[in-house]
Order: sequence, then structure tokens, then C-alpha cells
Amino acid sequence: MKFACLVLALVLALPVKADHIADIDRIAKQYHALGQLDGSVLVADHGKVIYHRAFGLANREWQIPNTTDTAFRVASLTKQFTATLVMQLAEQGKLRLDDPIGKYVPELNREIGQRVTLHQLLNHTSGIVDYANFPGFWANRLGEKVPKADFIAIMNRPLEFEPGSQAHYSSSNYTLLGWVIEKQTGKTFSEALDSMVLRPLGMQRTAYDAPDRIIARRAFGYVRALGEYRPADPLWIPNIGAGGGVASTTGDFFKLDRALAGDKLLKPESKRKMFTPYIKDDVWGDLGYGYGWMIGTRTIAGKRRLVHEHGGNGNGFRTLVTRYPEEGKLVVIFLNEGNGNKGPEIYRMRSDFTDAMYGMPVAPPKPALQDLLADEVRRVGDDNALARFDALMDRSGRPENGDGLNRLAYQYAEAGRGATGIAILKRAIAVFPQDGNLYDSLGELYLMAGDNASSASAYRRAIELEPSNTNAKEMLKKATQM
Repeated sequence: MKFACLVLALVLALPVKADHIADIDRIAKQYHALGQLDGSVLVADHGKVIYHRAFGLANREWQIPNTTDTAFRVASLTKQFTATLVMQLAEQGKLRLDDPIGKYVPELNREIGQRVTLHQLLNHTSGIVDYANFPGFWANRLGEKVPKADFIAIMNRPLEFEPGSQAHYSSSNYTLLGWVIEKQTGKTFSEALDSMVLRPLGMQRTAYDAPDRIIARRAFGYVRALGEYRPADPLWIPNIGAGGGVASTTGDFFKLDRALAGDKLLKPESKRKMFTPYIKDDVWGDLGYGYGWMIGTRTIAGKRRLVHEHGGNGNGFRTLVTRYPEEGKLVVIFLNEGNGNKGPEIYRMRSDFTDAMYGMPVAPPKPALQDLLADEVRRVGDDNALARFDALMDRSGRPENGDGLNRLAYQYAEAGRGATGIAILKRAIAVFPQDGNLYDSLGELYLMAGDNASSASAYRRAIELEPSNTNAKEMLKKATQM
């Protein structure tokens, strides 16, 4: 059963706008029909909401629909709030952006604490190892409180690169900044967030999602594995804190957008620093890291346009906010489905909604290759489905990357069907032969299957393609020593 709660704010500065809004609604319905959009979408133009609609279920067990007032865990969109709090403290003279992090977190080794600055944490140029993606860090304790000492132990590993020399997205950076905020305010991160940002902006539907906090009308998170939904595993929010612990609504993010458009939240010089692209991002590679945002330009409707963007991927949730500040345009998409990995679907939605807002023609979305393949495996079995791989890709279109097939391979492996996962990764590698992450995954699945020789070969290729892949290097040692 499909549910949709509709709130359309029609701000018709020009008659053609009605056509744009109708196109946005058509596209959203098509994505929902494909099973790719369960959540809330908000689109604004010239500082006014023109489209706001919710789809799917906030709670599948009770068949409760999402609404435009449903609160979602926004995952890494929390980083915008953390960066804002740091900038406010800098304005108040309570810290300097060139301060070394060791001044506030003395548990860090001196060679890290005295070399890495708050500025480098804010724009992901610190070189500090990311605990969130460190192999085995979350094993069997995703829903349990992790001691601070365990985070510090990862952060105290040797720097991945000279601070400031390059960029690597790392939640460790923002966990550290959260500790700075708590030290300099004398409050918990939640208390600082409430008093310095949320209450002043009237963001009444946004809150730090603490385990002991009830957030009204909050969505439940789900994971779709092998074509079936299941509840996302429990997550102890204080573990991710200032890097991903906030819940909010699409409507409240519109309030944040409007505050950033004015001077109520931050002074102009602070916003200039926040929205400066200091170094190329390593997520999609087309923007640059600022403070809690990725900034750059994209060609839209035949013109280069300024973009501020950030995504969030959490256990059971995916989120994305994209600002076009020169024209007061905004696209916010919150989904209560996801397994913590970024995927291209939500970014395609953003592109389609943006093109429709600018009056550009948008083709109907296509089903995802991994969904078609999972359906076909259920229908005709592994071998027959994989034999039809190319035909399925003709229906879906060539994926932008191998992430979706990679996730599907892991789902089969976790279900005890490692051979199917390996076969899928081989087909994915045939499509994306330069994707080092696919070889990394292939190495892991071979290792799980006990084929150490094949595992080592895959890891060697992963390292050839991505020499900075520390996980592959460590796992190669494991594969060759067993």
C-alpha cells in the first residue's frame, strides 16, 4: 500500500511555475513508485516553498504514513550545525580557527594534537583517521555505547597525510569539534545546539536524537536488503554525536536555509569562511570542502550556478540538502531507508527536481540495476539472472558507479550466499574496471569464503587502483598470513 501526504505551497510569481511544480510532483511520484523515494521532499524558489510532499511510511509495522512534519535522522547533515556552532564560538572569541585541536582534546598524541587545527577539522583536511569507516570498529556494538577512549585510539593512529595537504571526509573531524563545543560552552552538544541555533531560529522540529529523548512524529529507519524491507539495526546516537546525531524535518531545513541567507545566524565574514571551497571534495569530486558544506558550481539550464550541498547516510536513513543561494533555490530530500552507504539515487532525484524547477525537460526515472537483479535472482535463480545482466542494465541504464551492486553483493554474502555476492562483484568490475572499492569488496568476500589466494589478488588490485586504501593494505596482510 502506498501513502502520500500532500502539502503544496503554490507561489506563482510566473504562470509557468505551475508547470514546474507539476513536473516536480510527477517525478517524485515516479521515484516513489520505483521504491526509491519514501520520505519527504521540499523545493523552494526565491526563498519561498513551492513544493512540499511526503511519501511512504514512517512506520511500516503500524502502517503510519510519512508527512511533511515527520522528523528524520539527518545523519551527516548534523555537520552543518556543528560547523555553525564552532563559527559562533569563534565570533564570541571563545576559540580561534587556527587553534590546534590538542588545546581542547589533550588525549590526542602531541604530533596530532599540535599539528591539526580546527580549520583543518572543519574542511576535512586534518589527515586524522576516520573511526566511522575503520575496519571492525563497529563490529557487534553499533547499538551500544562506545567508550571515548576507543574513539581516541583510532584518532591517534598515524595521520593519513600531512594536515592541510589534501582532503578526506572523516567523521572523526566533527566528533572532535563536538568535544570542542562542549568544552568551550560548558554544555552538552545537545544543550549548545538548542540554545545557540534551534531556539533562536524557531526550529521546533529539530533536536539532538539522544537515546532518552522522545521526538514527536519521528520516522523509523529501514534497510532494504534483497528487495525486502527490514528495520534498521539499533544505533546509539551519542557514538556519532556532533557528526550525525540530529533529527529534523524538511521544513526546519528550509528555516536553516533562510537563516543562512541572512545574518541572524552568522556574521557575513563567518559565512564567507564557511562557504569557501578550500579543497576538492573526495565524495563525488565536483565540489570543494568548506565548513560543513561542499561548495562549487554546476551547469544547470545552460549556466554555471553556485551550489552549496551536503548529504547524510545513516543506519536506516539517507538525506540530502542542496542550496542554490544566488537565486534562493533549495532542494531537501529526507528518506527513511538506507544502510549507511551513499547511493546515486537520491542525487539523481536532486538533479531531476532541480532541472524541473528550472523548466528543463526530465525523463522518467528508471529502476535501479541492483533492484532489477535482486528481483531476477528471486524469479529465475542466480545463474539465469546473472546471464541476463546486460539485458537488465539496458532497462536500468548504466549505473553511475558500482556502489549499488556492491551493496547487493554484501547483502547476499550476509545472507550466507557468498558465491552469489562474488559473482555480482565480478560483473560490477567488468562494468567499472577502475573501481578500487569493488576489488576491496571482492577481497573481503573471498576472505569470508576462505579463498585467501583470490582474496589477496583482489586486495593487491585494489591497492594498485587506490594506493591510499589503508583497509586493503591491512586486509592483504591478513589474507597472506592465514
